[in-house]
Amino acid sequence: MQTQGSLRDGGLATLLQSMQAERATGTLTIDNGGDNCSLYFLFGHLFHANGPGGQGEEVVIDALGWDDGSYQFDPRAKLPAEETIKASPAELIAASESRAPAAAASTGASTWPEAAPAYSSSDAYSPVAAPSLPEPIEEPAYAVAGSAPAPEPAPDTYSAAPAEPAPMPEFQPVPEPVAYDPAPEPVSYQPAPSAPAPTAPAASPDRPLAGAPAGASSGTPGVRVYPLPSGRAHYEGLKSAFVDFPRLLRTLRSDRHTGYVNLSGSGYSGVILLNDGQALQALSTNSTAVQGEAAFLQIRRHMDAGDGVIDVIELEADTVTALAQLFTSPYLYSGLLGRFVNLEALLEYLAEEQVSGSVVVQTPSEAGIILLRDGDILGTYTESQRSLEKATTAVASLATDRQSVIEVKGGDSVIAAIDVDAALNRAY
Repeated sequence: MQTQGSLRDGGLATLLQSMQAERATGTLTIDNGGDNCSLYFLFGHLFHANGPGGQGEEVVIDALGWDDGSYQFDPRAKLPAEETIKASPAELIAASESRAPAAAASTGASTWPEAAPAYSSSDAYSPVAAPSLPEPIEEPAYAVAGSAPAPEPAPDTYSAAPAEPAPMPEFQPVPEPVAYDPAPEPVSYQPAPSAPAPTAPAASPDRPLAGAPAGASSGTPGVRVYPLPSGRAHYEGLKSAFVDFPRLLRTLRSDRHTGYVNLSGSGYSGVILLNDGQALQALSTNSTAVQGEAAFLQIRRHMDAGDGVIDVIELEADTVTALAQLFTSPYLYSGLLGRFVNLEALLEYLAEEQVSGSVVVQTPSEAGIILLRDGDILGTYTESQRSLEKATTAVASLATDRQSVIEVKGGDSVIAAIDVDAALNRAY
């Protein structure tokens, strides 16, 4: 669809129908000179609108009455988390059309020609009175000898022909406005929460789980969930209750999206790493942490239940690969105490060895990550400052904490992509 144009080309109703048919996602801004509003779409679903007068469905219904103005559509704009519209575009259009004749009647507007003067019941169909004639002047009578008396003048019998009454216009009552009844809010199925295992420690969505192997030897990592870096947000803070999860994944695949999808709720989180639209890895924490297809099914269950919010973030392909290695690579070193380690010298050694992996610095309250590719630093970030940087200053500062622990992950790792279509058809 066109990203900008005039409302004269078909009006907002045509735009709403096109957006729904094309499953558009983004923000539609409409300017009517003195008025303006913004409408928000997710895969063709109009879920929120705001304008100077407020939010929700009334904003859309008012804008449907604008016959002039311009519009702009931004498919990459950040979408809000509010959901203020439940009705479909067809219902909103019907509501706007039903208000148009009622508004015309309230202002006294009429399309009928000017009617003839109304007749009351007492004089309906009575002839129109003719103009009165002046009374004749009576000539004085003169008696003439021997003549016959003058004949009496004939009485005046003139009466005007009755005029036909002006036809009354056929009465057509103004149709009653159709009552607008928004669609009822769908009832989402809320499965009963499973009871946590009595011995499993609760995991914070963004904190690594305890129990990492100790020592300076390589080994297979346990399932750990680390903080993720920030990136370019395509969608942020969307309520999962109105996101079609299978359609979202298929759309991201067709868009060849590279980055991650993050779902967070009360006491749990989940992330799906995507490279060129393919799901590289999935991780989820609830009472315990799992990864792979098991994590994907947990995320899907939370999405179907409609609880939590979802973010879709874009990253560079090398960064996504490094994050997948962060979760799957074996330990080269673990349990190193930060107060005994020269972090700068460690990074120099890893550069000489051309290690592709990561260095994780963990304190009781913070975590810092350094991503490596062939020994070079791809980027660094911390749990509280998630924007990727080249400088290691923030992570190095964490390593000076006397309680900090350092681990190094790298080497060969098997990253088995998830078959999304098969996982979506599998029962959870």
